Amino acid sequence: MKKCYYTWAKEFALEHISPHSETIDREGKFPKEIFDKIAKEGFFKILVPEEFGGEGRGAYEHAQVSRAFAEVCATIGLCYTMSNVALKFTLTFGRDEIKQQVVKDIMENDKFMSLARSEFGTGVHVFNSQAQVENHEEYSIINATKSMITSANHASYYVISVPADEKRGPVNWLVPLGAEGLRFEESEWNGIGMRGNNSCPMYMENMKLDNKYAIYIDRVKANQKYPVNIDVIYFMTGLAGVYTGLTRAIYEAAKEHATTRRYPGDKSLASIETVQVNLFEMYNNALNAENSLVAAAQALDREEADAFQKIMAARVTGATKAVESGTMAMRIGGGQAYNQKGPIARLMRDALAGPVMFPSVDVLRLWSAKLETAQPLM
Repeated sequence: MKKCYYTWAKEFALEHISPHSETIDREGKFPKEIFDKIAKEGFFKILVPEEFGGEGRGAYEHAQVSRAFAEVCATIGLCYTMSNVALKFTLTFGRDEIKQQVVKDIMENDKFMSLARSEFGTGVHVFNSQAQVENHEEYSIINATKSMITSANHASYYVISVPADEKRGPVNWLVPLGAEGLRFEESEWNGIGMRGNNSCPMYMENMKLDNKYAIYIDRVKANQKYPVNIDVIYFMTGLAGVYTGLTRAIYEAAKEHATTRRYPGDKSLASIETVQVNLFEMYNNALNAENSLVAAAQALDREEADAFQKIMAARVTGATKAVESGTMAMRIGGGQAYNQKGPIARLMRDALAGPVMFPSVDVLRLWSAKLETAQPLM
């Protein structure tokens, strides 16, 4: 078992991810070879319970690995987070047969997972699904379209949201790659940032699935302590890690540019007072995001009463600070950054996804205020 998951992940990222970060952005293709290495290194096993042979770790390790990957490549951090969240959901609510199948694929076959909840008509309201499910005794037929699926056509399992079952209540389905009637439209993905995540539409047309893949959400049985389920909280935790990592990466890139950009007389850009002020603000943003992330993830692992609020705050802090720092870094980078020389423009584009990804920062601010004032969340 690793003593420091952040250090383990950062060392791996510098060796195996960093040389490819610019190529991933430029080509906009999913980095399959890197994910094969991530799987073989064992990063997908950290949330697998010890009784299944995994490391049995929690939110803190999940956040720190996502953060370390994102400091080098946000695409990798995002896709890694999605897999952990889908796994956490399956382990929390799935029946034993499915948990054993998924864990076996992760532990022995180097597989990973993703989420498929967003739809074209509902945006960040990912649980307001328009999917149609026709139930039969041993199988079901699903017709649905999902809009922006991270790691599409590369993950081996996809957790999809569907309307609640009239008899058994809230339900998601676990869709294995290769299911009959499942297809992806990879040509539709052209994101301005995190370009390698292959976030394209997913179509399920008369898709037939064994009913064992239905995952019914029993909050009481699963001992869910917070107003939303653990997968949503782990999703926010992972995204907080990703954008915290980006905030640090933006600061380091701006500092590197400011100290190496020379003027006549051998003065550096970093000698200008306004640049120094901006560098401090970016450093402070990174520090605030990191501290908020650590406090929130540790609170969640300790099951503190206000852990959900802390996770939301960390998610908002990471997303907003990344954009703030990216804006300052672009000013420091000047014409070179605008001309996409060096990493600053790429990092800024990656950061822009933060405020709008589910749950958006506006939604999180509302949720937090409602909880703090004892009002219903929804």
